[in-house]
Amino acid sequence: MSDASQHQEIPEGPAEALAVVDAQRETYLKRHEIKPAPLLIAWGSAWLIGYAVLALYREPDYSMPRMPFLFFGGCLAAALVFTFAYIIPKARGIRGRSNREGTYYGWSWFLGMALGTIILGRVNAVLATIDTPQAREIAALVSNALPCLVVGVIFLMSAALWDEAVMGFLGGWILLITVVFTVAGAPWGWWVMSVAGGGGMLVAAVVSTVVGAKRGA
Repeated sequence: MSDASQHQEIPEGPAEALAVVDAQRETYLKRHEIKPAPLLIAWGSAWLIGYAVLALYREPDYSMPRMPFLFFGGCLAAALVFTFAYIIPKARGIRGRSNREGTYYGWSWFLGMALGTIILGRVNAVLATIDTPQAREIAALVSNALPCLVVGVIFLMSAALWDEAVMGFLGGWILLITVVFTVAGAPWGWWVMSVAGGGGMLVAAVVSTVVGAKRGA
């Protein structure tokens, strides 16, 4: 490397040095920043459509055909695949505290959902042996409330960790509408989860985008 090229790479003053730092910071953010809006859109759409299908196909005795459940599960699976496809490339190359925080965050989701699935499996197995409309209604309420409890609490803790107001609002909102769903029961509870839950996430995506644009301005 020549002396001339070395001279060009060295900032000549504080202003130029600041410009170099800002450019590097912008490059880093573009590569590693995880914006909430894409995730909120993915999960909001899954909830809005998936829960609406459950509400439309619920039987008077609280039974449910298999296809609506499979469709609902497909919506959630698609959102989950998008989440991993979006987050994993962003997390590559990160070291230190941010990497540890991401690891703990991922384990909280995995272990929380795994434990919730095991609990629901045991509870629903007992309720299936009873097989009354009341038992099926309780199974539907518990199957919805427990995962939402895990999601809402993790969102609130994440908001406290990263000082993310949108995520904190969303976590509290999910817990609130889950309380309404559990009290109201099906089928109206499914509409609450669809419109208020999924719609709330989509609104939060818009708010997050506007707030992010103002911060970047």
